[in-house]
Amino acid sequence: MFSNLNASEVNHSAKSTNKKISVLLLDDEFEIFRKITPLFERQERFSIVGQASSVRIGTVMIQTYLPELVIFNSNMTSVLPEEVPGIIRKIINQSPNTKIISIVSENDASQIFRVIKAGASGCLSSTHLGESLINSLEQALKGEVVIPPEIATKFVGVLQEFYGPKAEDQPAEVIIKSLTTREKQLLLLMMKGYSYEQIAEVCDITVSTVKTHFNAIFCKMGVKNRVQAIGIALRQDIQLLVEPSLVSDLKEVSVHPRNEKKEASRISL
Repeated sequence: MFSNLNASEVNHSAKSTNKKISVLLLDDEFEIFRKITPLFERQERFSIVGQASSVRIGTVMIQTYLPELVIFNSNMTSVLPEEVPGIIRKIINQSPNTKIISIVSENDASQIFRVIKAGASGCLSSTHLGESLINSLEQALKGEVVIPPEIATKFVGVLQEFYGPKAEDQPAEVIIKSLTTREKQLLLLMMKGYSYEQIAEVCDITVSTVKTHFNAIFCKMGVKNRVQAIGIALRQDIQLLVEPSLVSDLKEVSVHPRNEKKEASRISL
């Protein structure tokens, strides 16, 4: 049997059903606010309950409104980059049911990684706040992580950097196979402690060319500098896999290798 509702009860029920989802904007740039507000005016599901121009004001407004969504501009002028993850975690602790969408710089991959790791439900590029914004908010409410295509590849790149194979995990055979003959020569000379200038003289090339080769070597080995490269090469006995003729064929010059790493100078090639 269906129960009868009077007019006031029907109106109350309709209002409850049509209740808009509250959105709070945490941002000190009114330009972004102006980009977003027209989108909300053209739809009926979401409603901006306010804009906080500082984290302090935002904290108070979140306590007051308990918004279902917070759009947080990670590039606020009053916020340092290293403070962003802490702000996101603070909002989540303060209002666990609130979903956070962070506005990030499209080219800052590490920023994208930090906001997602801190607990944000997604991120949006500050240059792509268009019609897809509403759809992104819908996704966040469903528990999905929102990462638009224009920044997804950068995010994946950071994941690979943080969690992908480390240089020390690569077998020596794999590293050697990835190097050209010239790169192998330079790697062996580097392990003997030769400076860039000395390597240039031995190989009869310019210092600039030497540095270009080493940038390629470091990239292939997954390291950032010659000290790290030497450490990997020594631990994996890479010199044993390289043909001795690669160095013996080089012209003889009088050089005094630098002792950047003591054990490197003791290796006999």
